[in-house]
Amino acid sequence: MQEPYLLELCNLFRRVSSEFYLRYVNLALKPGEVHAIVGKNASGKSTLFSVIIGNLPAEGGQVKIGGVPAVIKNPLDAGKQGIVLVGQNMQLFGNLMVYENVYFGQELLLNEKLKIMDNKRMIKNVEETFQKMNVSIHPKAVFGHLSAGEQQLVGIARAILSNAKVILLDEPSTHLSGEEKQRLYEAMKTLKAQGTSFLIISHDLDEVMAVADVVSVMEQGELLETSPIGAFDKNSLIEAVYGIKISSLYQKEEIPLGEELLRLTQVSSHAFEKVSFSMKKGELISVVGGSKSGKLDVARVIAGVCPGSGEILLEKETLPFGSPIESMRRGVVLASDETDREILKTSEEMVGQGATGTGMQKKMLSIKLAVSDLGKQFSSWTGLKEKEERMTGGNRQRERMEQALHKPGKVYLLCEPGAGIDVPTRARLYFEMQKLLKNGGGVILFTSDLEEALGLSDRIIALRRGRVVFDKPAKELTKEEISRQIEE
Repeated sequence: MQEPYLLELCNLFRRVSSEFYLRYVNLALKPGEVHAIVGKNASGKSTLFSVIIGNLPAEGGQVKIGGVPAVIKNPLDAGKQGIVLVGQNMQLFGNLMVYENVYFGQELLLNEKLKIMDNKRMIKNVEETFQKMNVSIHPKAVFGHLSAGEQQLVGIARAILSNAKVILLDEPSTHLSGEEKQRLYEAMKTLKAQGTSFLIISHDLDEVMAVADVVSVMEQGELLETSPIGAFDKNSLIEAVYGIKISSLYQKEEIPLGEELLRLTQVSSHAFEKVSFSMKKGELISVVGGSKSGKLDVARVIAGVCPGSGEILLEKETLPFGSPIESMRRGVVLASDETDREILKTSEEMVGQGATGTGMQKKMLSIKLAVSDLGKQFSSWTGLKEKEERMTGGNRQRERMEQALHKPGKVYLLCEPGAGIDVPTRARLYFEMQKLLKNGGGVILFTSDLEEALGLSDRIIALRRGRVVFDKPAKELTKEEISRQIEE
């Protein structure tokens, strides 16, 4: 007799809007199986996860757990029945220790009446869970000091300790370096062997090929095809999902380079030191490195969001550190998952500091007007934030990148531009980058995607632990060579 499926979705239906439905989805997940769901942005993948965990209760059909019909009204119900989501934006706290995050909201107590926590037992349990996952993270490490990959593993440990039998992973390796991805995949493999099942959403088809046993293609709220992963290679999977060939993704044109546009000389910050490079008009550079390399901090320093030292020249004139207003006025455009929050926070602090004395009222009024203008130019931050909260992760990233690429500027700093975005959307974004380069702009990608870096760049700069390890033409490099150089 066949063992019951760990999770079954039977004709699940959910109306999301007048135009979008989750349409009679059927899916079965075996113990110790990884099932990947792939599809274009807004195809219904994240909506399906929301229905499974009860954020959007199903309006029709049935969920079965271990062959038994289940009632899931909210994520708490789902967790009690062994289904846990580890998403792109986990609600974990940077100032708490790892074990405190793992047990947050479900703390073990020595004394129920006095609410005294059993820290020793929690630490021991977290240690044992990490051993079970075959990873080395200290339970008393400060969560905010961990790499992105380690934080993802902590999220999985939290799921395991809440007795999860099925773990839902939403874009699990976004922002992870190659080495961190491998650690994540090894942990999944270890847990698989112990009977834990995974349902994953991913736009990284290399990842799908590496970890999935079964893959389902979703479009407009329907599962169109479900097959063993062995039925595909990467090219055929791309064609099945997007209807295009991979060769059409990286269409780099030869653009004549102009005069020097940007130069960094011995630039340092808390996260990197003595970074020097230059960029010409029409040039696209990729800065690559692991999560501890400091690559994203380089972008923030150039944009004036974070303080730094050394010298930055934009069109041979000094660009001041720590002044996002001035950087933006001079043509520096930053796009990252925290762009608007970071820049407006920095700018509003300038206003909030205040001052007294002759002429200061006029100066403060000038800064306030600049911040007001900044808010309008930077995507109308409040409206964008509200809009983003209604979007899936991939659509949020697409919106940020599209808005950045349509702003007037000279130097475009794009952090993880393709993360969580489907192939056709990435192709459109890459085309927009080429248009900026033809018009004399410069683009710097701060990316963990080495194929993206190799496919689009004139030059690649690699960082490892805050230091430049090489600056070479992209055509002289391979993915394997870059991976070796940036491994942390």
